[in-house]
Amino acid sequence: MITIPEHMDLSENPKQGPLPFYIGIHEIISTPLHFHEHIEFSFIIEGSGTESINGKTHRLRPGVASLTLPNHMHEISCDVNHQVRKYCCMFDINILLDSSYDSEWCGLLYKIGSQYPSHVEFSADETKWISEILHKLLVESNRASLLPGRNSIICSMIKEALLRFVRAASCIPSADISREPAMKQPFWPILQYIHVHYTDAVSLESLSERFDVSASYISRIFKQYLGISFLTYLHQLRIESASNLLTSTNMSIIDIAAETGFESYRTFSRVFQNLKKVTPSEYRSMHKSISR
Repeated sequence: MITIPEHMDLSENPKQGPLPFYIGIHEIISTPLHFHEHIEFSFIIEGSGTESINGKTHRLRPGVASLTLPNHMHEISCDVNHQVRKYCCMFDINILLDSSYDSEWCGLLYKIGSQYPSHVEFSADETKWISEILHKLLVESNRASLLPGRNSIICSMIKEALLRFVRAASCIPSADISREPAMKQPFWPILQYIHVHYTDAVSLESLSERFDVSASYISRIFKQYLGISFLTYLHQLRIESASNLLTSTNMSIIDIAAETGFESYRTFSRVFQNLKKVTPSEYRSMHKSISR
């Protein structure tokens, strides 16, 4: 039987007002392998179990928070008689990017799940702080949507919760996060767009047209702020997604190549071997032998 991750959309949960945002307290026995195009921030209140994000599994217990970025695949399985109760906060990533100062930390946010872990176990003091933030966020979200400043308060509380998560995940004090020099076009909205649309036909030319800057400018800021070319970064996103599908599902490799945005299997295989140093089939076999 082929295991295919389900696509879930924010519309499947009721939006609380005009913002593309939802928060609620969920009681969960299990969730299927799935992905979506929004950010999900979860915080465990009660219960225990395991969560798998992009093929990496961690324990769930009170005080553990998880963050999944757009298109990250994840599933939950609870321990017997220990049903998980958690805050679940989902939102469109664009609501985080309303200020040029957000680039101070959004660069770290995009490293969650690759360079930094997708989960954090907070200390007792931090657990209390996060719990209070999410409780206030839940209360504010249930207020009338026409109240002055409601949306701004919601966005600020989301940012506070995520900043505490990013600090813990990256182990970098806020004072050490360097501010980037001003640019004629903010970099992180471009990067965010790529993270959401990397399986589409994204190119320097299409980004140039969408963000009204030259292709050479985008190419230059990629090398300046990430140290690699646009195409290398795009290939890394696609190959990481393909790796997750190889280890989390039994979809055919040809289907995985198409699913992750490659126009041909030949290109997919070449890029995969360049980045992973093994073929896609070898990578899948290695993972299966390790997991036994």
